[in-house]
Amino acid sequence: MVSQLGKLFITFLTVANVLLRAQMLVLLLDSAERTSATLYSNAAILRHQWTVQLPRGGSTVRIEQLPDMIAPLSLGLHWGEPAVRTLTMRLEPPVDNPLELFRMYIGRVVTLRRRDGIIEGELVVPPTSLVGGVEPCYVGAVLRARSGELLVSPCGELVLPPPPGAIPRTPEVSAEVSAPRVVTSPMVLRYQCEGIQWQASYDATLLDDDKLRLEGYVHILNNTHTSFRCDELRLIAGSVNLRTPKSTHIADAAAITLRSAEAESSIIPVEESFDEYHLYTLPFGATLASSSTTMLLLRPQVTLPVKRRLIARGRSTGHTTSAEDGSEEIPVSSVVEFVNTPPDSQPLPAGLLRVWRQSARGSLELIGQDEISHTALGGRVAVVVGRAFDVRVRRRDVENRRLSERVTESTVEYSLQNSRTQRIELSVLETFAGNWEIISSTIPFSKRSAQQVEFLPALPAKGTATFRYTVRQSW
Repeated sequence: MVSQLGKLFITFLTVANVLLRAQMLVLLLDSAERTSATLYSNAAILRHQWTVQLPRGGSTVRIEQLPDMIAPLSLGLHWGEPAVRTLTMRLEPPVDNPLELFRMYIGRVVTLRRRDGIIEGELVVPPTSLVGGVEPCYVGAVLRARSGELLVSPCGELVLPPPPGAIPRTPEVSAEVSAPRVVTSPMVLRYQCEGIQWQASYDATLLDDDKLRLEGYVHILNNTHTSFRCDELRLIAGSVNLRTPKSTHIADAAAITLRSAEAESSIIPVEESFDEYHLYTLPFGATLASSSTTMLLLRPQVTLPVKRRLIARGRSTGHTTSAEDGSEEIPVSSVVEFVNTPPDSQPLPAGLLRVWRQSARGSLELIGQDEISHTALGGRVAVVVGRAFDVRVRRRDVENRRLSERVTESTVEYSLQNSRTQRIELSVLETFAGNWEIISSTIPFSKRSAQQVEFLPALPAKGTATFRYTVRQSW
């Protein structure tokens, strides 16, 4: 009789174990049937799809090998079968240091080996830090010995029993789900990852003084420790108010290496207006390797008219200068300007624009780079590539007069020197506060805005020039 009961009990345990395993569905990230990603300038939304079979009643779905830097509040599990319900979801961080490992042993019996003996007890509170020495100390830990005594921040060798299960090396998601019957349904895991983002960059090659060739690129930064093969990749360009809640795990600073995707390099994203932004879609996807930057082509080459300008930005009058002769040198910026002209062009997402020019010996050299903002079709782009070497500008306050308590007049002189062998035209910009009026000037000028005026002096080759103006200001 006892033998029969024992056999029945063993059979019951075997069946229960099989049923328990049947209620647990374990999926790996790289087993997803389809992965898509929407990338922003500071994060990405990723979607992974599987087709799963669920038993009737409750079951657990666990997804392993997830990337780090997941925003916990963004997790969502979506089912193609409306009858399936997600009851709870839990994001479990990886165990990648001893302090996180100790958390798995809260409430379990551990062994503390010290020089004066061995103590066994329950780990009530895990340590917050470790201090090395002859006997390491577990700062903040609380150990309840079998005698009932509490050991606070004990020192010694802490021996842990076998873990209750596999130690997770990557984040995992566990979800409790319920189905009214046995169903086969598509399942999509969606989350926001702060470790993946994209940036745009451009190469502008000056063909001559009035044309440039523009080409754009996409740089996708994957700072996580997970590689993705995205079946569809979408890029959002624009200033999106995207909150990035604190992640459960932050990756170490990744050593970024440039990877040029061979198969994807000829794919041009399809651009479309989307809400208040612009959406770029790579229908054939791309591979995003872990801890790397993937470069793809954003737009084909286009030739646009270009204008070169030399700009000297003065300062508001009424300020003093420390120069002995009362003058100060004003830097002269070299600016490349062009209009993003349709129909050959496209909107330009914000990014770094590099300007290249061919030397007399035929080598293509970088002459400067600058950040550009989001530029729509028909928008103007102005890139400051550097400072002019052979053009010198000095500004001097000649006279400052106070006509009344609220009215002043100032006379300013500019001295210009051109060491080039070509004649140049310079743009000198002055900015004023309050109410102002140019009452005299030795060269023509134009009012650009309520606070700014522009002078356009011409400098002969290997020559100099001067001009003066007088401004009246009132407050």
